[in-house]
Amino acid sequence: MKRSKLVKKLTVVALTMVAIASLAVGCTSSKEGSTNTANSNSKLFKEMKTEDINGNKVDSSIFSKYKLTVVNVWNTGCTPCVGEIPTLDKLNKEYEKKGVSIKGLLLESGVGLNDEEKKTVEDILKKAKSTYQQLTVSEDMLQDKTLILQSFPTTFFVDKDGNIVDSIEGSNDYDGWKAKIDEVLEKVMTNE
Repeated sequence: MKRSKLVKKLTVVALTMVAIASLAVGCTSSKEGSTNTANSNSKLFKEMKTEDINGNKVDSSIFSKYKLTVVNVWNTGCTPCVGEIPTLDKLNKEYEKKGVSIKGLLLESGVGLNDEEKKTVEDILKKAKSTYQQLTVSEDMLQDKTLILQSFPTTFFVDKDGNIVDSIEGSNDYDGWKAKIDEVLEKVMTNE
């Protein structure tokens, strides 16, 4: 029993170290962004149980409310990530009527946020005048290989059932995000 807990803790530590190391590999700007093949078999969002930055419980039912949810995985140390928050907030408001929601997913030093990280996040969001929901990573989410990222930000496009239908690495500008959201939304609506 103790061995199983130790293995689980070591796995979480190892994955956290990989996530932090990926920061060194880099944050990518829109010019470096690239579309990835989606991992639709991932259970990352299908079985998600986590909290938002305010400590409210959040689960995979948030996806059922929308045709498409854009989940932007970011880190406070990533300048392009922080820079695109106002754009994502604007798009979240514009696309709500079309059945699209944007969520942030903070991947900092591991599970949840410590007090210092929370303060940093709150300051960033206040400065960006951002109101879209920001989620934290749970232990179960951190163990999913989908979150072993090559760069920040990485954005997942998730359908109403929690399936990842597309993903992209790197930040984008308003027109780039709008084009990508329209493209993926059309694909999702065609498959309904």
